[in-house]
Amino acid sequence: MAKPPEQPDAIVLCMTWGMSLREWERTGMLEREWALYDALLAHVRTLVVVSYGDATDRDVLARIAGTHASQVHVITNDQALPGAEYVASLPKRIAPLLAGSRNIVCKSNQLAGGDVALRTAQSLRTMLPGCTIAAIARGGYLWSRFLAHEHGPDSEPAKQAEQRERTLCQQADLVVGTTQDMVRDLTWRYTLESSKTLVIPNYVMQTASEGTERETGVVLYAGQLVPRKRVDLLIRACEVAMQSAPNLSLRIVGEGPAQAELEALAQQCNVPTTFLPRMPHSQLLAQMDRCAVYAQASELEGHPKTVIEAMSRGAPVVVTDSPGLSDVVQHGVSGLRSPASPEAMGQAIAGLLMDSDWANVLGQSARDCTIAALGLPAILPRELSAYRVALARASGQALRAAV
Repeated sequence: MAKPPEQPDAIVLCMTWGMSLREWERTGMLEREWALYDALLAHVRTLVVVSYGDATDRDVLARIAGTHASQVHVITNDQALPGAEYVASLPKRIAPLLAGSRNIVCKSNQLAGGDVALRTAQSLRTMLPGCTIAAIARGGYLWSRFLAHEHGPDSEPAKQAEQRERTLCQQADLVVGTTQDMVRDLTWRYTLESSKTLVIPNYVMQTASEGTERETGVVLYAGQLVPRKRVDLLIRACEVAMQSAPNLSLRIVGEGPAQAELEALAQQCNVPTTFLPRMPHSQLLAQMDRCAVYAQASELEGHPKTVIEAMSRGAPVVVTDSPGLSDVVQHGVSGLRSPASPEAMGQAIAGLLMDSDWANVLGQSARDCTIAALGLPAILPRELSAYRVALARASGQALRAAV
């Protein structure tokens, strides 16, 4: 039996459906999302990014590629082709960029649009005989579950997502999720072999800045302003907290359709609130360095990036005891978990604002635990191991990653 491939020569990253490098930049995600691929370029010769943007993505890539510029390519929809036509054109555009590569991984950034990575891998196998080409269905959250939560389990968006997600997961060589719960869910939903699934959590980029003073009374939230995030609950919790901590002020970083309603609620509750637009990742991390408390009340999350990033910056965190959030915070050790009520969450926030020593202990514990487990140097080997497993499965070998 032939020896399984050790490592990929090339990675084809298919971005989330409709996403582009320019949109990553506009929404402040670029610096953080690119960090993994910048690190991977020390291990692979070629990276091809499939974007749904236009020619401006090449300008964005030129700014971030740095010393790896010769290794990175971006495919863009310059002609504004319809979605199906653009996807059909991808293999012929990608194949020439993979010249000299023998072991190729096509992976999705999210399950939404992951079928593009699968179909691209299948086409490239025909076009590049002799190459080992693996398809990885990677997702940061369970796409069909989130749409069922938003639109209802019998809604057409949820049904279509379930069908596409099922095909993707069953036909991919490897399925990667960010939490054990997500992977278990995918496994029983789609009757997957456990050997073709892996958990690779989201990563954090760096340690908290030394010597940064926290701003007294500032409670920070960063994320979308949509019903699932329950920012209204957070505002009402801050109203409760102000009964004990009158110097509280709330800082909300994000955008979304609920902003006007939330602004009115904050005024109604007499909670001093500043709404800031989405910002570059480094600026958001600076906000996390300075806040007195980071708080999030989402109804449902995958593996919440902003929460683990706040923890990595030493911010004491308060989250509701809800799916996704409760998994990343060990109550009383790395933060506080609260029932999803304004009274309970407000008391938790006030407790930390009134006891800076306790808040500092929780923040330091959160920082140490998060960086050790989720720092990019800890996650990168797991990512590379997943590629080896996927390539081995694509070549008919049996290999299980030690992750």
